[in-house]
Amino acid sequence: MPKSKPRKKAAAKKKQQRREFHAAARDVAIEGYPQGTWDDDAQELLTSRGWVAYRDLEMDQLGDGWEWLPSQLPLDAGVGGEPGPTSVFPNVEGGYDVELASANGTVDPDRSGHYDTLEDLAADLDVLEAWRVPVGEYVLPDSPSFSANTPWEICQLYAGGMIDHWELVADLLHFPYEETAEGFAAVERAHRGGFIPTILFDAIVRGRAA
Repeated sequence: MPKSKPRKKAAAKKKQQRREFHAAARDVAIEGYPQGTWDDDAQELLTSRGWVAYRDLEMDQLGDGWEWLPSQLPLDAGVGGEPGPTSVFPNVEGGYDVELASANGTVDPDRSGHYDTLEDLAADLDVLEAWRVPVGEYVLPDSPSFSANTPWEICQLYAGGMIDHWELVADLLHFPYEETAEGFAAVERAHRGGFIPTILFDAIVRGRAA
């Protein structure tokens, strides 16, 4: 049975830290959010393909952002930081910034880029969605740990605000379901019961099928 890890931070605090990290990387002001950029056309395109939008997760204070959650590594993969998924942000000066998934949450200049138009971004989405952090760039422990001992308990933690959405997805993408009595059916039951939203459930299903 996989081991669970102690919860040290509430999800709200971790969300704010994640916002501040991306804001600093993109030179976006925090106070008052004066530089927030919203893009309804990109929202329509990306969410139609399964990207999860900040505005749909109440993370839109800094403007729009979209995550390709199937690219999320297990939380144990992080070295010096938490792993993060491939993300897209509208640039305040126009166009779109892309950060590929990483093992430690850093923004690697060699794995980030800019698209001048939505059409340019759309033309590259298949490539962006297929990209994964190379296996040789992270090492998983022999006994991986998760936010709780079972998928059902992980979903309850998310519903209670104890873990954030990327922790939920990281856990449920990589959980060893064969070691539990209920298997992935526990996640399906949690979705039916309203413990996890459809956009995250779909991302988990999509990531497990990749």
